[in-house]
Amino acid sequence: MSGALAAVREKASLGLNKAKSAVGITKTPEPENTNALDDMAEFCPQLTYKQRVYGFAVCFGIGYLITIMSFNFFDELRDNGNPVPFVIFYTLGNVISLLASMFLCGFKTQFKRMFDDTRKVTTIVYLSTLVASIIICFIPFNPDLKLLILVLLLIAQFIASTWYTLSYIPFARRAVKKCFKREFGDEA
Repeated sequence: MSGALAAVREKASLGLNKAKSAVGITKTPEPENTNALDDMAEFCPQLTYKQRVYGFAVCFGIGYLITIMSFNFFDELRDNGNPVPFVIFYTLGNVISLLASMFLCGFKTQFKRMFDDTRKVTTIVYLSTLVASIIICFIPFNPDLKLLILVLLLIAQFIASTWYTLSYIPFARRAVKKCFKREFGDEA
């Protein structure tokens, strides 16, 4: 009986360790050879679970509050052609919200996961649209065209952010693709 109990305890412990490792609570052994991504990820500190929950809650709340507040400046963008306040606040809110998700599994793990094969394209699209919106904001040209470009970048950011988030939910991307295929796919 004690042998069976020990086997169950060992399996439970192994399962708990795998779960902790999956969310970045414990360190997993890393390969000896490092690359530039590993070097950049070293700047991210290890945090306790409680610190991660607090960091996530604070960053998430502040980030989305700033993003929502940025739409107060959208009228100024539309009416006066001045995109600076809107773009700066919108981008700042998005960056802070992105940092919030990093608290959940740790900065280092999240940074590496952002650029793994499943998320690399989405991450690059998201970050490049954030940077492009700031650049477009400061280039002087037709205000109507600037508004159109910024709105298109905003839509691209939202789609990339959503697709990025779905990559962390098992089978979510596959389900969304299936729904789109069913609704808009080949019906020949």
